[in-house]
Amino acid sequence: MPAPPNPYRHIAITGASSGLGRALAIAYADPGVTLHLTGRDPARLAEAAATCRRLGAHVEETLADVTDRAAMENWITGAGRLDLVIANAGISAGPGDANAETPANIRAILATNIDGALNTALPAIAAMAQQPPGAGGERGRIAFIGSIAGLIALPTTPSYSAAKAMLDFWVSATAPNLARDGIALTLVRPGFIRTPMTAGNPYRMPGIIDADQAAAKIRAGLAAGKTHITFPYWFGILARIGNLLPKSIFNNAKNKPA
Repeated sequence: MPAPPNPYRHIAITGASSGLGRALAIAYADPGVTLHLTGRDPARLAEAAATCRRLGAHVEETLADVTDRAAMENWITGAGRLDLVIANAGISAGPGDANAETPANIRAILATNIDGALNTALPAIAAMAQQPPGAGGERGRIAFIGSIAGLIALPTTPSYSAAKAMLDFWVSATAPNLARDGIALTLVRPGFIRTPMTAGNPYRMPGIIDADQAAAKIRAGLAAGKTHITFPYWFGILARIGNLLPKSIFNNAKNKPA
């Protein structure tokens, strides 16, 4: 099935050096598109940028850490017009008991997944407010990569779930206000995606899909102007139901073999 038309010509993506971010960059690497890609790994970022250039996109690559507020503001304001910004960069504590969350893990997860997303979005909102509207009336759109984990307080991934839940509430509550100014927000809630982040998970991952499949779903949802993109949809429903159950059920379930 061919990809849907892409209404965005100037796109910025964080965490573009691997996983879903790399897949999103490739999904948007059409001729006539300018991609602003950032990541922390120079070799992997260069490879992703080179792949996008071969597909016809103009690519500007920048090494940056989303937790560096000043660096992210400089990156956004130096990009010129931006039609779409995807706040994708995120981390987890990795597999293990309670996702092996140490105090350092907790602070790193919240700093990257919350502060990093806001360090990307807030300067983008300010920049887009100064842009003239496009053909559809939007000054720009910002997409946040959340997670179905943000719909359920998982004892196996407490800080990751908490960070994604914060994004879920903030985007849902802020979107109506910014829409009046012509700035659109979209929250993406993927389930399990085959990426380095999930490669070592020791438990079952129902509905898992490849990163390029996830990127295609996100591109289609953004092209349709959706404010929430959740996939698999059934998994999102199950997560909402599961969040109503007592967390004690996880005590016997979390260590079962996959």
